[in-house]
Amino acid sequence: MKRFLLASGVLATLIFSGSCDKVSNPFPKNGTTSSLDWSLYPDGDSAYYVSQGLWPTFAANTNTLKNVMIEDYTGHRCNNCPNAANLLHNLVDANPSRVFGVGVHVSPLGVTSFQEELLPTYPGIFYNDVATEIGVYFGSISSTSFQGNPHGSVNRTLIGVDNTIGPGQWTSRVATELASSLKVNLQSKANYFPSTRGLFLHTEIEKLDASLVNDLAQVVYLVEDSVISPQLMPDLSTNDTYVHRDILRGCIDGKAFGKTLVAADLDANGKYYLNYAYKLPDGYDPDNMHLLIYVYDKTTYSIYQVIKQKVIE
Repeated sequence: MKRFLLASGVLATLIFSGSCDKVSNPFPKNGTTSSLDWSLYPDGDSAYYVSQGLWPTFAANTNTLKNVMIEDYTGHRCNNCPNAANLLHNLVDANPSRVFGVGVHVSPLGVTSFQEELLPTYPGIFYNDVATEIGVYFGSISSTSFQGNPHGSVNRTLIGVDNTIGPGQWTSRVATELASSLKVNLQSKANYFPSTRGLFLHTEIEKLDASLVNDLAQVVYLVEDSVISPQLMPDLSTNDTYVHRDILRGCIDGKAFGKTLVAADLDANGKYYLNYAYKLPDGYDPDNMHLLIYVYDKTTYSIYQVIKQKVIE
């Protein structure tokens, strides 16, 4: 249930007794485990984690549908932004498990008056380094239509030179993306440990379209489900009990543009496996958080697939 709240020794070879045969997606042989912070696993080390069945066995991914992520560039002092947010969430609600929204609190030039706190009226701080890096990047593309908020992207589909579009185009672009072919499949599994606030995320990436030749990368957004905090409304009033939904709080590896998939991530079965260990910051309720995991083309920035993963399932 969502809650409304008021204002992250080298292990070269591992040998297990009676546990390796339980993992069909092999325990990484490429050093991934040594880069994970195992102090976030309260019950022991990486070997015990595997022996307890926490390292996932991914079944064949039978999904055939492409999902959609809408990034809504917004701000709590932007009076036109609530209407765009309503549109976004209507699209999400109309397409459950297929369309996902995220509020990116930034402008084309970064943090502006739309995003800044203004005490005591607008105390929320929703911007962050990841949001700023993303917004500034897409806002600085030559001839972009991203000149101010509200604005957004729908799977960052490249239209001419632009990855972003105005809210008036979101509905038609969502329909187009939902009907387009699936080129990359994704699966994930997360394990959260309250005593350490440690989150372990495991993902499987399967490239379905052999014609994809550009580098691919995976990004993992940390998203807060809902926060109650003031918002400037279209009539210029302030709504003190406004529910901000799906707020981008950062990336679990700190990388706004994610990790490029490389040969070391590729298993013998032809699929890529990425793994993360992350400490959830103290200010966040794990029941009120989720991840948006997506894979995109590093040349065009178009998103090929996105899935949602709750911190606590």
